[in-house]
Amino acid sequence: MIIAEIEKLNLEIPDNAWFSFFNTPYPGHRAGAAVDVYFPDKALFPFEEGRVLEVRKIRTPQYVPAKEDYLLIIEVDGLCLKVLHVMPSVKTGEKLSLYDEIGSMIVSGFFSPWSDRHAHFELRDCRDRYRARGGFLMHPKILNLVPVAKGNEFEVVEKNARYLWLRPVKKGRKNLTPLEFSEIPIEGGLPHYRYGAVFGSAEEVEIFGLKIPAEKRLPNGVTLFEARFQVLANGQEVKGVGIYCNQEMIKLIGGSFEVGDLVKIEFK
Repeated sequence: MIIAEIEKLNLEIPDNAWFSFFNTPYPGHRAGAAVDVYFPDKALFPFEEGRVLEVRKIRTPQYVPAKEDYLLIIEVDGLCLKVLHVMPSVKTGEKLSLYDEIGSMIVSGFFSPWSDRHAHFELRDCRDRYRARGGFLMHPKILNLVPVAKGNEFEVVEKNARYLWLRPVKKGRKNLTPLEFSEIPIEGGLPHYRYGAVFGSAEEVEIFGLKIPAEKRLPNGVTLFEARFQVLANGQEVKGVGIYCNQEMIKLIGGSFEVGDLVKIEFK
C-alpha cells in the first residue's frame, strides 16, 4: 500500500506493516519529514528502484545496552533515502527494487524503553543526507485501514514488561488510526512525546472528552497539537498511550492490568 508521497515519489509498504509519522519525539517527524515502519519481519525497500550508496555503523547518544545503530543511504531518483535502526543485509553499490529486503530491525539506543523495532525512513537532498532536520516533506495518504474506537473502553489483549496493547471494546467505521476527531485520524505518543497530530485541519481536537487547542498546521495539511495533560486508566495515572497508523490497538504505557481486563481511558 502507498502510505505517503514525497517529492512526487510514492512510499509503499506491505499491507501487514503498521507505521507512524508523528509517534516519536525526533524533530524530523515533528516537521512531517519522516516515517517509522514496523515491518512484521525484515525491513523492506519502500520505493520502485534504488542503489545503496552508504552502509555504516553509528554510535547512539543514550546510556542504554544498545549503544550502536546503523545508517543506510540509498539513492532514489537522484535523492537520498536515509534509513536508521536496520542491521543491513545489503552492500554499497547494490541495486534495489520495491520490497527487496534491506536488513533486520534492531533495538537502538535512540529508542525509548517502550519502543518496538522499526525502520526509520526519510528522503533528503544527497548533499545534506545526515542531519536530523532538513528532510523533504511527506504527504500522508488517508487510508481506511482499522476500526475506530467508539467510546473510551478498551480490553487488555497483550502484556509485556514494557507496555500493554489495548483493543477497543466498541468499534465503528474504518480510518487510518483507531482514534479520530470529526472523522480526522489522530496519531501520537500522548502525552509522553509532548505533541500529537491530526491528519487534517482543526482549530482544536477533542480526545476522550478533553478539548485540546491546535498548535501548528504543517504545509502537508497535518495539524499538530500540544500534549500536556494526564492520562488515567481506570483512575490510575499512567505515562501515556500510543496511537499508530494501520494498528487497531493502542499502546498503554504504565498501569497494573492483566490480559482480559477492561480499561477506561481518560485525558485530564
